[in-house]
Amino acid sequence: MSTASLRSALVPPALAGRVCLSRSSIPRFWASIWIDVLKGSLEPTTRQRHLAAIGRLYEAVERQRGTDCLDRLLAGLDFDGLEDVLMGFLAQLRNEAAIDGADRSSTWSSALTFVLDILRHGSSTGEIRAGAIETRIQRLESLYNQLSPAPVRAPPPIRALPPAVINDLYAIFDPGSARNPFKTEKQRWRNLLLFMLLLRLGLRRGEAGLLAANAIKDDIDLTSGQTVTWIDVEPTTDEDPRYEQPGLKTALSRRQLPVPQEIVLLTDVYVQNYRERTRYPQLLMSQKHRPLSLRMISEIFETATAELSEPARKSLEKQGLTSVSCHDLRHTCAVVRMRRYQESGDDLGRAMEKLRLFFGWTPESDMPRLYARAYFETELSEVWNEKFDQFVDAVRRSVHRSDA
Repeated sequence: MSTASLRSALVPPALAGRVCLSRSSIPRFWASIWIDVLKGSLEPTTRQRHLAAIGRLYEAVERQRGTDCLDRLLAGLDFDGLEDVLMGFLAQLRNEAAIDGADRSSTWSSALTFVLDILRHGSSTGEIRAGAIETRIQRLESLYNQLSPAPVRAPPPIRALPPAVINDLYAIFDPGSARNPFKTEKQRWRNLLLFMLLLRLGLRRGEAGLLAANAIKDDIDLTSGQTVTWIDVEPTTDEDPRYEQPGLKTALSRRQLPVPQEIVLLTDVYVQNYRERTRYPQLLMSQKHRPLSLRMISEIFETATAELSEPARKSLEKQGLTSVSCHDLRHTCAVVRMRRYQESGDDLGRAMEKLRLFFGWTPESDMPRLYARAYFETELSEVWNEKFDQFVDAVRRSVHRSDA
């Protein structure tokens, strides 16, 4: 195993997390420097992804050279040796991609960035040869940044879920519906809340898993005198017992989002009646009073997919999809929100900038443009508002039945 989770009462919290290990279970020196010093602000999921790629590079170098020598090559600024092992690692990734068709570009990018960063870190001195070293680094960077372990593929088209599927999901997640496949009242209300958070707010799966029970806040707008309600999407510093810990994708993923009243209503019902007391701060809880795992969040939508009607299933297949995923709901939310921005009078550029802020995308992200295109290609929004209002009325009736 090239990475492992470092958790112990003897380890300071600042040093806890995943680490890159050698075959003898000793932390890799330069990998530890890179992840904890040069990249110390990375979220847990991003940290894990980078370390897995770097661990593969260490293993590849050991196979190529017959000895675990990558740290030595980096410390010695052995550019010739590093070029050899990088080319060998690239060839390995290309062979794997040719066999299984999987894109390993992110693995290559993480490994190459690691090598370049460590070389720059190790050469940042006032020595005379520092200029020559930087020249060699720039040569490596210009050469290997142009290479990829697999041909660049166009991203798959972004599509909102078809109207028939959305309407079916409303019925399936309704706690009072005979089609609801979840066994207990607690599961039904929790899963309805999860569905609405993903669909209405476009949260990523990990962001939903991070939400705290008190994430929804409200205050009085001094200008209008009205109550303003929002939800904080942010990590928590409290203990998280999950093996696969959720995290924010980027720093801009930490944000505040306006919350529709139906989600405020659902959250109140779930927290007051079904969440039960627990030592953990997260909003969404399992039957065992522990934070809901990322795998279980995915399984909830796998279960809901199995309950889709035949017309809804055929409509889904026309979109090239075989199931409903958490990210499909994010796609749907983005397309519908784009329509609302357009209907409120925002031009395309302004609407795309609002999308960027709402969904937590970085300034260089191409996602707003892709969602804008998806908006023009979908017909979902033509039936969204009417059907959604009917569903909200049904939810409110269910809440009143629950309180009775």
